[in-house]
Amino acid sequence: MLRAGCQLLTQTTLPAGKSSGSGFALEFVRWRRKPRWLPVAKSKMFRVPERKKQSDEERTELMRLHNQYKTQLRSVRQFLREEVVRHEETSTADHIVLTPEQEESEFLKCVDINATWNAKIAKERDQRLAKEREEKVVYVQERLEARQLREEERREQANLRVLREIESSKTFITRENLDAAIETALANPVDHNFAIDLAGNLYRGRNSSQVPEATPSSDQQALSN
Repeated sequence: MLRAGCQLLTQTTLPAGKSSGSGFALEFVRWRRKPRWLPVAKSKMFRVPERKKQSDEERTELMRLHNQYKTQLRSVRQFLREEVVRHEETSTADHIVLTPEQEESEFLKCVDINATWNAKIAKERDQRLAKEREEKVVYVQERLEARQLREEERREQANLRVLREIESSKTFITRENLDAAIETALANPVDHNFAIDLAGNLYRGRNSSQVPEATPSSDQQALSN
C-alpha cells in the first residue's frame, strides 16, 4: 500500500483583538494491486470471463495480416539459407573441393601420419613398460631379502628361547628327583612373611628375632636428620 500524505494547516487572522486558528489534515491513500501470492477471491473463483466477439471483417483482416507475416518470414529464412549455401560453395577458406585422386592421396597421407604416431607411442610404451618391469623386479627382490632377514631373526630368537628353556629345565622337578626336592624343601624352609614397623624397619619371617633390616626410606630419613 502506497501512502501519500499531506498536511495542510491554515490560520486566519481576524481584526485586532480577535484571533482564531483552525487546522485540518488531509491524507490520501492509494491501494496497490492484489499480490501474486494471494489466492483467487471466492467470489471470482468460478467466474468465466466473457469472450469478446469479433466481427467477420475484423477476423478476415487479422487472418490476412497473419498470413502475410508468415509468408514474409518464410521468404527471409529461405533467402538466408540460400546465402549460406552459396557462401559455403564459393569460399575456399573452410571448404575446398577435391577430386577423388586428391582425396585418396590426402587419406593415404593421413594414414602414414597416423602410423608414425602409433609407432612413436608404441616405442615410448615399450620403454615405459620395460622400466616398470625392472623397478618391479628390484622391489620384489628387496621384499624377498627383507622377508629372509625376518625369517632368520625369528629363527635365531626361537633357538635362543629353546636354549633358555633347556637350561632352565635342568632345575625342573621330575618324577625321578621328586623325593630329593621334597627333602631339600623340608631341610631349608623359606618363610616369605615379613612385617614393617612405623620407622620403616623390615622384619622377615613370621617368628623372627633378627635385627631389623634398614629400608632405603629409613636410611634417607636418618641422613636427613
